[in-house]
Amino acid sequence: MKKDDMKEFLNTLKRLTIKMGELSRHASDITPVGKLSFSELSLMTLIGDFENIRVTELALKYGATKGAISKMVKKLVQKELVKKSRTQENEKEVLLSLTAMGMTIYNEKEAHFEKLSTDVSKELGSLTEEQRISLFNILDLVEAHIDEHLDEPNSEQE
Repeated sequence: MKKDDMKEFLNTLKRLTIKMGELSRHASDITPVGKLSFSELSLMTLIGDFENIRVTELALKYGATKGAISKMVKKLVQKELVKKSRTQENEKEVLLSLTAMGMTIYNEKEAHFEKLSTDVSKELGSLTEEQRISLFNILDLVEAHIDEHLDEPNSEQE
């Protein structure tokens, strides 16, 4: 690969990263309840994907503690985006689902994702199996590099 090609590739990744952040902020600004954090939107997506999910299951799927999830869920309940219910078998067991307003936001996000998926699938379908494997290997390398960088101790905290 030429040096200029590598530079262009990395600049494209940088632009995409910046735009993904902007998109997250923009998407969270246009909800009926005002701003939502990326974490709140991500949590709502999981609750929408797994209707009547238990807090413990949600914590596992999200990758956070039950305590952290409970705090986020409390905010979403206050914003009337998520509702809690209890099972008849076990009154202590809390099930989470989206309210009508939460479902509206979820459906909008899913429609955008579906459009992106359709467009990307079409392009991926035009690649050979070898090209697809190479593309995913490159993306895995970029992710590993980001993970490595994120795991480095922050010199400002020392």
